[in-house]
Amino acid sequence: MAHEFDDEVRKERRRMRAVAIRTTDVSRNLDLFLAFAVAGVLGNRFFLVVTGYPQLGNSTLHISHAIWGGVMMVTAIVVAVAFIAPSGRTVVAVLGGAGFGWFVDELGKFITRDVNYFFRPTLALIYSLFVVMYLVFRSLERRAFRPEEGILNALEALKSAAIGRLEEPQRQGALSLLDATCKDHPLTPKVRDLLHHVATIPRPPPARLTRMWRRLLHLYEGWTERRGFVATVSAFFTVLALFDVAQVLAITLGRSGLHDFVRWATVISSVVSLLFVIVGACLLPRARLAAFRWFEAGVLVAIFITQVFLFANDQLGGVLDLAVTLAVWAGLRSIIGLEAAAARDVGGETAPTSEPLAVTPDAAPPGP
Repeated sequence: MAHEFDDEVRKERRRMRAVAIRTTDVSRNLDLFLAFAVAGVLGNRFFLVVTGYPQLGNSTLHISHAIWGGVMMVTAIVVAVAFIAPSGRTVVAVLGGAGFGWFVDELGKFITRDVNYFFRPTLALIYSLFVVMYLVFRSLERRAFRPEEGILNALEALKSAAIGRLEEPQRQGALSLLDATCKDHPLTPKVRDLLHHVATIPRPPPARLTRMWRRLLHLYEGWTERRGFVATVSAFFTVLALFDVAQVLAITLGRSGLHDFVRWATVISSVVSLLFVIVGACLLPRARLAAFRWFEAGVLVAIFITQVFLFANDQLGGVLDLAVTLAVWAGLRSIIGLEAAAARDVGGETAPTSEPLAVTPDAAPPGP
């Protein structure tokens, strides 16, 4: 009996694996979805504040923007189920994310008896939801690709080639994934042969934002060789962390004090973020990559915990603080990528910090 039950469990797992096939663009698509969802909430709130909360309707009817969000999500679903990937995935991510942002912005109406859009904890709840989504999305991205995912993503590349949209980096990525995940699959030799013989299109020139980002990375590369680099970077992150600690303490102690778990957790998180920054500052003179990872840990603690409290307290006032924190985190991600590439070139993360960095041609602004 137990043996039969185990067989059924294994069969169910195989069925689930057959459905849950990830694309190699999973990171890009989910980042687009989340970015447009956040932009939908913040953009909509900003518009309503600037225009004085206009209403579409009359004395009887009120057409909520949650309806327009629902229309966008339905449109994204129709595109997803009616058209062959990969051509529609970007549209699905953009429309679905923006629609979800417009829809969830009405959360206060959905969870209060008096249908209160201005329910004070709403933005903090929405923010917490986005944090959970981010963590779930990252867990999907970090798992290694399975053999069936390797072969199906190679077939996706052939679909792009069939409509004349296959770029050389996409072909090379598909071939590399085939070799890494499913060398022994019976279809692999045939798919690899097709990929080697299909035509590719020239890669389009980088967008203006990408070119600007590369110039900034080149400036950073030169700055690392200057004497004041360590002191300036350490001071920058320390001041940011101290500002968060001071802000949290001022809000908490200026009201009813540390009388509940949420406020204690927020104060502790801001102090932990500061401690991570101090560890990074100590490591920076001799191990830049490790130091920047400690800085990133401090920034992520601020994003995932401290900012929730600040949003609950200040509503839209927390947007500016979050925007600065996210910009710092995006810059950190690019810098960590450069430092990791330099460490690989010289044989390890503990390599001498005077080793020059190289900005790759593919360097582009990171996603959210």
